[in-house]
Amino acid sequence: MRARAWYAEALLRSSAGDRRGATSAIRAGLRVLDEHRAALGATDLRAHAAGHRIDLADLGLHLAFQDGRPSRVLEWTERGRASHPRNRPARPPDDPSLADALAELRGVMLKIDELTRAQAGGAGLAKLVQHQVALEQRIRDHTRRRPGEPGAQLANPISTTALADLLGERALVEFFQLDDTLHAVSMVDGSLRLHDLGPVCTVDDLLDRITFALYRLMRSDVDTASAAAARVLLGHAAERIDATLLAPLPETTDRPLVIVPTGPLQRLPWSVLPSCAGRPLAISPSATLWHAASSRPAEPTGHVFVAAGPTLPGACTEARAVAAVHRTTPLLHPATTAFAVKAALNGAAVAHLATHGRLSPHNPLFSDLLLSDGPLFAYDLEGLDRPPHTVVLAACDSGRSVVYAGDELLGLSATFLTQGTTQIVASVMPVLDVQTAPFMTVFHQLLITGLPPAAALATAQQQATADQVDMAMAAGFVCLGAGYAYPPLSALSQPTKAARCRTGSRRSSGPSRPGPGPYEDNSQPAAVPR
Repeated sequence: MRARAWYAEALLRSSAGDRRGATSAIRAGLRVLDEHRAALGATDLRAHAAGHRIDLADLGLHLAFQDGRPSRVLEWTERGRASHPRNRPARPPDDPSLADALAELRGVMLKIDELTRAQAGGAGLAKLVQHQVALEQRIRDHTRRRPGEPGAQLANPISTTALADLLGERALVEFFQLDDTLHAVSMVDGSLRLHDLGPVCTVDDLLDRITFALYRLMRSDVDTASAAAARVLLGHAAERIDATLLAPLPETTDRPLVIVPTGPLQRLPWSVLPSCAGRPLAISPSATLWHAASSRPAEPTGHVFVAAGPTLPGACTEARAVAAVHRTTPLLHPATTAFAVKAALNGAAVAHLATHGRLSPHNPLFSDLLLSDGPLFAYDLEGLDRPPHTVVLAACDSGRSVVYAGDELLGLSATFLTQGTTQIVASVMPVLDVQTAPFMTVFHQLLITGLPPAAALATAQQQATADQVDMAMAAGFVCLGAGYAYPPLSALSQPTKAARCRTGSRRSSGPSRPGPGPYEDNSQPAAVPR
């Protein structure tokens, strides 16, 4: 109510021509909301509470847009987006009740999976699903009672000077929506420019075509004519969206990019755009979060952790190959329990997880990675003491998040970033089981030569174009977070000094399911998703 009163005051002052007074009222309203939200301990509540900031932030953005100064537009764009991760991460103390409930939920979902794969439905399966729903509600309600930190202040948007210093030769492109129109602010060599890119609906339609074409190309049973049509559709849609998003920004050409997407762009596989082929890209929820992740001090050295989930022969092959690159031993089924994986994730320089993945639309904090004793949930990740520096999630839809008002993101990758992981390589598409191993091996080989994750990913994707299935699978991977920070590997995996100087779906059967669903057993060596 206090925030709405400040919003009304801001509208009143704006209508009277008092822009400075209106801006002051907007800041006061945002401060009220941020102080209230700091008292909330649950991540999902913080993300939902951010929706109350939208009217205030949009009014501030309109005033900045009328002012015409790109620096003010960037400031207000930052104030209105992905704000909940800028709070101190919700890292609760040891909670035996929560741990027991999550362990019980893991066991229930594992039994549901076994019954579903055995096609043994009936009353037993229905009872288990009811138990799953009750457990999820109990966990959700328990975490929402967790207290936050009253009085904690939300970090201010990063200054343009500090942002320009850290960007260096890279270019920043931050997209935002205003009155159903897509705009962008670019920063190159410290100079800011504003761009009008056209209706948002055009981009949304093209994104659907790109996703459809990639799904079609990943299928091994598609005939030649259908595959050719999918390639034409993909090329046409990619060229049009490239012409809409990046062609109007010639100042960013041939530079490594830091991209801050908005709305539907959160699910775009950027590497399919012609101007992005082989180009290092870091995708971040906001410029402020990119700066924080890129400048975060890392531990001196860390270990490499590689694990593979159950029922996936391709994942086991991948884990062994990646572990060999880093000269370590992989953790394989049945040793990949939630307890073992969480313990190994703490303090890791690089963590690579190859397993089934699932995005849960109804509550993204129940998004999971399947392990030997059941799913590892996003809720579990909130208990990490020292989140891994660089994470590679070779699992379907692990790079996708549910997007709430104000571009607030919730999901597996978003949870890692919120908890303090510097960067993540994950897919916004399904991940093929057998075909992923060679691609991931090449990525890690490039990583240990000294290339940062964004550059290693771009190079690996460019090399995976000979086969249409491999190309479509590799195209879904994006680098989230800092992107250009080299992980603090131990001496065993460190690249040589000379090499360092060169740097200058769920695996599932389709789109993420709304319900618990089975984890498919993909033991056959075919082009099937994990």
